[in-house]
Amino acid sequence: MSALFDFGIPGLMATLPPELATALGTAAVRMHFKDGQQIHARGDGVEALSIVHSGSARLGYVDREGNYRSTAILGPGQFFGEFTIFARLPREFDAIAIGPTVISEVSRLRFDRLIEQHRGLRAHFLSSLAFRLHAALEFVDDLRRLPLTVRVGKVLAVSARSFAAGNTVNMTQTELSEILGVTRASVNKALKELEQQKLVARAYSKITLPDPQRLQDWVLSQSDSPTAF
Repeated sequence: MSALFDFGIPGLMATLPPELATALGTAAVRMHFKDGQQIHARGDGVEALSIVHSGSARLGYVDREGNYRSTAILGPGQFFGEFTIFARLPREFDAIAIGPTVISEVSRLRFDRLIEQHRGLRAHFLSSLAFRLHAALEFVDDLRRLPLTVRVGKVLAVSARSFAAGNTVNMTQTELSEILGVTRASVNKALKELEQQKLVARAYSKITLPDPQRLQDWVLSQSDSPTAF
């Protein structure tokens, strides 16, 4: 399975109090998808919040050359589609299932009722959205300021947090290049530099971090920012 790339933000369902998580789950409709099946298409106008119940969802788009470009890979507890219910905007990305995936979908009408019935739910969503906005702005800032090698190291360090072992990222160089918006050759060069410093070790379809904390410390030292993680 591909590594999760959710900017290191805890899943919504994990942060909700039990009673709110139960209410949200009860209002949802479970939808089952096979590996590679489309969950939503870019431009889809269906107003609903999509929560990953199990499996994972790859968000991205098809470029002019017909290539699929990943922007995020969300695991259990993470959500997408919030723009459709809060701003009534169409879906910004295609969503594709990675492996057997179950999506809990809450329609805008049901979500609005939940917000009225459970006032605490609004505060939790605002908090989650604020964390996402902060992460997105930080990602853009990194794009402008940091060398690619540092950005590659940061993506790997953040992605490794999604695994219990904390030191293996099941991500191909192609997936890594899509997330960062650069060529595979550029990512390969950056990984070689990180390997030379013994910060990463490459293998087939995965990258190992011998010492995740050392990699994080290195990224921080190169970032000039106390909030790089």
